[in-house]
Amino acid sequence: MTGKNRQVLGVDFGTTNSYFCKYLTHPSGQKIRLIDFGNNQLGGLPSTILYRRGKSPVVGKTAEIEWGEATRAERRKYTLRTHFKPDITRSDDARNDAVLFLKTIREQTEARRIDFISPDYEVIVGIPGEADDLFKKNMLEIGRDAGYGKIKLVAEPIGALLYHLWNKDLSPAETQKGILVVDFGGGTCDFAFMQQLRVIDAWGDMLLGGRLFDDLFFQWFLEQNPAVLQRLVDNGDEYYVHWLECRQVKELFSETTSLDRDEVVRSRMGRMRSYGTLSNLTWVEFVERAQQYRPHDTFVSYLKERQLLNGRLLDAQPIDLIAWFKEALIAGLDKYHIRGSDIERVILTGGSSLWPFVKDIVCETLHLNEKQLLTSENPKAAISEGLVVLPSLQNRYQAVSAHLQKATPRFFKDHIEPEITRRLSVIVNRILKDVTVRLFDGEIAPIIYEYRETGGPLASLKEKIRAATLNFVPQIEDSIRQKLAELNAGLPEALHKLIREWFEENGITYFGERVATSDIHRRYSTTAGAATSSQITDLQNEFMDVTSALVIAISATVVGSITGGAHTALLATGPAGWIIGAVGTAVAMWIGWEFGRDKINEIVEKRDLPAGMVKLILRESKIKEILRDGREKLKDQLKTEIGRAIEAPLSEMKTQVLHNIDREIRSLTLINHL
Repeated sequence: MTGKNRQVLGVDFGTTNSYFCKYLTHPSGQKIRLIDFGNNQLGGLPSTILYRRGKSPVVGKTAEIEWGEATRAERRKYTLRTHFKPDITRSDDARNDAVLFLKTIREQTEARRIDFISPDYEVIVGIPGEADDLFKKNMLEIGRDAGYGKIKLVAEPIGALLYHLWNKDLSPAETQKGILVVDFGGGTCDFAFMQQLRVIDAWGDMLLGGRLFDDLFFQWFLEQNPAVLQRLVDNGDEYYVHWLECRQVKELFSETTSLDRDEVVRSRMGRMRSYGTLSNLTWVEFVERAQQYRPHDTFVSYLKERQLLNGRLLDAQPIDLIAWFKEALIAGLDKYHIRGSDIERVILTGGSSLWPFVKDIVCETLHLNEKQLLTSENPKAAISEGLVVLPSLQNRYQAVSAHLQKATPRFFKDHIEPEITRRLSVIVNRILKDVTVRLFDGEIAPIIYEYRETGGPLASLKEKIRAATLNFVPQIEDSIRQKLAELNAGLPEALHKLIREWFEENGITYFGERVATSDIHRRYSTTAGAATSSQITDLQNEFMDVTSALVIAISATVVGSITGGAHTALLATGPAGWIIGAVGTAVAMWIGWEFGRDKINEIVEKRDLPAGMVKLILRESKIKEILRDGREKLKDQLKTEIGRAIEAPLSEMKTQVLHNIDREIRSLTLINHL
């Protein structure tokens, strides 16, 4: 574990460009700063070193400019080294270049009195996601020999992910899911599939990168200014315009078209802006050129010097750069059997990730929407900024994890359980009111009032009530399903909100899955789409699973309550039943006097009761009392049935909420293993 107040230097040591970032702790708060190397190199500089006979070496853009503007005589004393990072395990020269590159940066920043590194700094260096043990061993030795002390190595895709954790674009729990990091930089294109803050699979293309597009814009410039190439060569400015100014125009174009593809870009070129103009740069023409790309002769020579040229660029056929990116992505997905459904979020990092086609291809290939893509304000420096906050995140998450674990029981008791109880009570009362009022007042009451006017056998009355109740069953089902759907829609989202607010109060982003209302009716609609993967939504479906059984139980209760049955009879058979109890002792006395008491049970349901007698005794107030008592008795039965039916899924939901909270808390500890 890192000390709370220790300063940190994050280094994204790249093939084409490297980026450096500091994390400082001040009394006023924590600060993240990109290091300003001067010469328009805020945060990063080209991974280039220029050896000069009799002089100390120079690095970065300074090295590129001096090499590009040098005369032939001067170049005989110079040696330019670039793209040495991938070869540090195979070449002593590459390893030495890396040491001297990093050492020169340290020495030159010290000479300029820039607070770059000191003995109390913790240095974290990014390495490729697919780096093997030998690469890691060499990188540790390079850091030591360059004067950076005992460095810590972290995979570059993890650095990109840490950036978004720090900025709360991701929650800690989301890092346990499948995340694809696309690092499309100046000299390479790397992909990494991650779960639980670990790189599971990594692949890429060492040639595909932004420099191919730099060359595309250089050729675009030459076509618009046909006579300029010889002037560039004669003045020693070809390298400068090709690799520096065309790169700047490319970056301006990609940033502009990422916002609006209909924008037209133009720029003047060359020192003192005297070599011509790149004008009317449109997205449509760019795509056409990218699909028919051939490397310029000077680019081929550049790659040959660095032993980077492969058969693809030597092929006489034009190259589709956009398709190349898509092929590189799909190649790894196929090789490692990664499906689009395995990927929850995609992180785009590296300068070339700003190209609009990158977003298009990723979304199309993985069947994602743009909201699942994450990118930083400065994609070039995002990895270094992510690396540098690792110790702070570890300290923060450790403290928060301990606090949340301790506070969970009280939070559940004070917030989760009351919310469940409140919402359940509201829904149950709505079901009871809807079913009982509509059934008794809407269906049964008219039958009783009609019987009051006409009289007749009780058996006929019971049959009418039974038929009306059975006809009402579909409405009971609709009511129960509708009200439970309201519970299913509202409760998971309400619990999600409570958990999210609780985590955010403790400085942790909690996203989880949003509960979509349309998913509630999924099991009752043949046209609904697939359910979400949310565990809370799964519990919602657990509720809906009991609905059919619940409807059957309640329907049986209603029919039994009306037509008779053990402990539920509102119109029980025999003289002790509902109507006899309602009309009182007088009716029983009348039946006994007319037929004899031994015959009461036999004839009470079959014999016509005179309308006048029924009307006389079944007064308005008595009918209202009967209906009121019936509603209350049925409510008790319904409440019992509902409680019995949803007891198990409610218990499971509470268990799942606790599990989700625990999983989120445990996810905080994953970062401490880095």
